[in-house]
Amino acid sequence: MPEDRDVVLRLDRPTATSLADLIYNIGEHQAAGLPVAELSTDDSERLGRVLHDLWRALGVSPPYGDGGGKAPRRRI
Repeated sequence: MPEDRDVVLRLDRPTATSLADLIYNIGEHQAAGLPVAELSTDDSERLGRVLHDLWRALGVSPPYGDGGGKAPRRRI
């Protein structure tokens, strides 16, 4: 995939809400050291699908199985 192409994902409202909440919570965690709110199973599944679709759109293979308790890392 060429680097200059836009990446466009369509989200339903519940998924968009889950994503907005997650981004906000991570920002608050980073800014003020507040805990990141635990995701519900539904939110986790929704956001997992978004991440999978985003990786596919970026041409990045999912890292399933390579976590192994390691520290989080940037994928790209």
